[in-house]
Amino acid sequence: MNPSCTTHLMRRFAKKNRVLYINPFSSDLLVANKGGITKRIARKLKSIVKLLKQPQKNLYIFSPIFLPFQGKRTIDALNNFLLRAQIKTVCLFTGMSEPLLWIENLRAVDLLESFQPLGTIFHVSDLFVEDEYILHQEVLRQREEKISKASDILICVSRELYNTNAAHHNNVVYLPHGVDFELFREAAQKGEEIDELINVPKPIAGYFGTMTAYNDIELLLWCARNLPDVSFVFAGQITGGDYSELSNLNNVYLLGRIPYEKIPQLCACFDVCMLQWKMSKWIEYCNPLKMFEYMASGKPIVSVPIKEAMQYSDIISIAHSKEEFADAILWELRNDTPPRAHKRIEIAKNHSWDKHVEKISELIETAIAAKQNTGLQLASQSIGEIS
Repeated sequence: MNPSCTTHLMRRFAKKNRVLYINPFSSDLLVANKGGITKRIARKLKSIVKLLKQPQKNLYIFSPIFLPFQGKRTIDALNNFLLRAQIKTVCLFTGMSEPLLWIENLRAVDLLESFQPLGTIFHVSDLFVEDEYILHQEVLRQREEKISKASDILICVSRELYNTNAAHHNNVVYLPHGVDFELFREAAQKGEEIDELINVPKPIAGYFGTMTAYNDIELLLWCARNLPDVSFVFAGQITGGDYSELSNLNNVYLLGRIPYEKIPQLCACFDVCMLQWKMSKWIEYCNPLKMFEYMASGKPIVSVPIKEAMQYSDIISIAHSKEEFADAILWELRNDTPPRAHKRIEIAKNHSWDKHVEKISELIETAIAAKQNTGLQLASQSIGEIS
């Protein structure tokens, strides 16, 4: 399982519940940018080969077989039939006759009527209808609305997502992403060197995550060229955008994909951490998963004006232009203080995944109790997750 917000949560829910995590099936609707579709198909086929596995007690991961396309009525009907039959079979095998549904993928809307769930939770992690790589946003909007109406709880990871959904629904809560606090804190306290950075000069401005066209490459080029004494380190697979010019600069290091287990150690070696996406409505409404991971490391942070970051502007430098971003990197390197670092650490500590699971469990218990007018102990139930 890749460490997305949902997989972090499901691993922890599995400590007291049976969890069926269904690997994401296609949510693309006539993708506007067809580039990389062969790689996506190969990646999905590789996942499907694994079918059903159990990486830990109570946690099952299922990769259904389906055609990695949609938008045509006959293909959609066939995929829905395949998915419905497979998921029902796996539910029977894992003993989930009346599960709780945790939904994050809008594609799941076509399968809602196949279940009689104890309850439905919609985890709103992005402004899906503003994805510029997807055509027919109106179809996505209809899917999102149908899931929202069918859900007992809508959990929004950003205040902007909360405000948008709360205007139309009365069962909406705001709960940002969490962090594997102990993992990142322990790595920061150890401060051990990582092999990938042995020959990289200090100071280091760093970022980890998938390298896409959403990253502001122009901003990064400006910073790297105007801060020649700063090493810019990027850890992540390139899946979009042209990074060739950036990679040719002497003070830029593209490490490629780094295993998640090594990311906390890598982060501990950064001197300043970056959140450097091109601003759009999609980014404006997002909550960067890595923001609290950066905070848990205690490291200073420079960010573009993402609203979830702006609420911490006393401990995160917010830059509105490429020039401001470069200046902010220098300012953080020279002026960050132990009290600011301590505050970042404490904020991250209050947003650990374990604490979030406790809050979500309480929300679910309350919602189901209200729905059935009876008490419910979540620990004795099963959670089914469609991602």
